[in-house]
Amino acid sequence: MGRSLWVLVHRYVGLFMAGFLVIIALTGSVIAFNPELNAWLNPPPAIEERNAKPLDPLALRKMAQDAVPNGAVNLVSFRRKPGEPFAAYVEPRTDPATHAPYSLGFSVLYLDPYTGREVGRDVPHDEVWPITSRNVMTLVNRLHYQLALPGSFGTYLFGVIAILWTVDCFVGAYLTFPRSRRRPSQTTIPARGGWLRRWWNPSWLMKRHPSFARLNFDLHRAGGLWFWVLLLAFAWSSVGFNLSEEIYVPVMRTVFGMPDIYGNTFPPAASPRLDPAVSWSDAHAMAQRLLREQSVANDFHVEYEEFLIYEADKAMFMYGARTNRDLNNDEGGTILLFDEKGRLLSLYVPTGHNIGSTINSWIFALHMGKVGGLTYRLFVAFFGLFVAMLSVTGIYIWWKKFRARRRVT
Repeated sequence: MGRSLWVLVHRYVGLFMAGFLVIIALTGSVIAFNPELNAWLNPPPAIEERNAKPLDPLALRKMAQDAVPNGAVNLVSFRRKPGEPFAAYVEPRTDPATHAPYSLGFSVLYLDPYTGREVGRDVPHDEVWPITSRNVMTLVNRLHYQLALPGSFGTYLFGVIAILWTVDCFVGAYLTFPRSRRRPSQTTIPARGGWLRRWWNPSWLMKRHPSFARLNFDLHRAGGLWFWVLLLAFAWSSVGFNLSEEIYVPVMRTVFGMPDIYGNTFPPAASPRLDPAVSWSDAHAMAQRLLREQSVANDFHVEYEEFLIYEADKAMFMYGARTNRDLNNDEGGTILLFDEKGRLLSLYVPTGHNIGSTINSWIFALHMGKVGGLTYRLFVAFFGLFVAMLSVTGIYIWWKKFRARRRVT
C-alpha cells in the first residue's frame, strides 16, 4: 500500500472517531476520580470505630444471607477501610412460582462490622434520567463506555471505535516517518544528518512562533508521537473493556499466552446453582491453601487477601489477593480460580509470571489510574483533555486542507 492510501485511512478514520473520542476523553478525565466523586455524592453509612475486633467477614456474609432469603450473597470482601460498613452484594434468586428473579429493591446490604446489624441498603440506580446525585456518575461512566445508549449497541460501537483507534495509532506513527529518499548517485553530495535527524526535527519538535494553523499541525503530530505508547495502551485496553471475549482475550491468549483471568472460556456448569456445594469456610480454606502453594511454586509472597467469589454459572470460586507482583496502588490483582473440590483451574499473577498478564496488568492499570497514586490520576485527567485536543486539531487540519482543495477546484 502506498503512503497516500494510509494518509486517507488516517484522515477518514480519524474524522469518524473524532466526536466519539472527545466524549470518551472528557468523561475519562472525570472518571479518573470516580471513587472520590461517588463517595462524595453517595456516601455509604458511616460506622463509628470501636476498640474491638470486627466480626469475621465470613460470619458477616452469613448474617447478610440470613437477612435476605430471596437473594444470594456470593461475594465476601476481606478488606474494609476504617469508618466503612461491611458491604454484602446481593443477587436475586429465582421465584419458583414465576420463574423470574425476585424483585429485591436493592443490590447492596450494609452491615455494622462489629455487630452485624443492618445499617443501610443501596438501591440500584441504573436509570440515567432524571439526573440526580444518585446517578450522575452512572451517566458519566455509561457515556464513557457506551455513549449511554440502551442495550449493547453502544458497547459494541465503542468497541469498534477502540479497534480503529488501536490501528490508527500504528498508521499515525508510520505517517510521521520521513519519506524514503532515492539512493543518491556517486556525484550527489550526501544530505547532512541521518535518518533519525530527518525524522526527529520535523516530527517530534514544534516550530517557534508558529502560525495558528502550524501550531495545530505540530500539536497533532508531535503530541501523538510523544504520548504514542500511552495512546496505544488506552486504545487497546478500551478494546478489552468493550470487546473482551470477542477480540481482546483471544488476541492476548493467542499472541502472548495470557491465562483466562475470570474463567470466561471455561464451560458452564452442568446444573448451575446459586449456592456452592461446599461451605464458605471450607472454600476459604481451599483458597488459602492453593495460594500458599502457588506462592511457593511461582516465587511471590502474599500481603493480604482481598475477596472470595462464588461463580454460580461455572460452579467455581474466584479468590483475589494482593502480592508483591501487583501494580495497583491499594488493591490486589492476583487471582486464582478453583472448583468446589479445591482443584486449581487458573492462576493470574499481574507481573513477572506471563508476558500477556504483565502487558494486560500494565495497560489496564494505566487506563484506570491504578498506579502512581494521586499524581498519575491527575495526569490521567490531563491526558483526557490531551486526547480531546488531538481529535479537535485533527478536525481542524482536515478542514483547512478541505478548504484549500475547494479553492483549487
